[in-house]
Amino acid sequence: MHVLRDGLGRTYQKVILAQTLLAALTIIVALLASGQAAALSGLIGAIAVLAGSLVYAALARDSKVSAVSAGRVLGRHLLAEAVKVLVVLTIVLVALASGWFVAGWLIAAMGVTLLGHWLALLIIR
Repeated sequence: MHVLRDGLGRTYQKVILAQTLLAALTIIVALLASGQAAALSGLIGAIAVLAGSLVYAALARDSKVSAVSAGRVLGRHLLAEAVKVLVVLTIVLVALASGWFVAGWLIAAMGVTLLGHWLALLIIR
């Protein structure tokens, strides 16, 4: 992905890789523990988080904010975070509107996938 080539991009590659691995693990556990509907619900939760991370990385990458004021950098990151939250909420609300998903697994997959962010930033330097 050309979006992920600069300093922040390299960090987010680690974040997205960790999130993807944790999401896959959660989906496999959901499938084995509760079946296909649970696994699909977990997949939707994981996709919501991963899509949000990709959007954030695209909007906040270094090349878009280099050589500008600190206020502009902060504004860019706040915009990226707001769009990320909107993407996640949109995906979750679409799942909610469908009515078929298993809420516990959707939320569990979102939570575990979000842990990939902290795992990558705190442990996998």
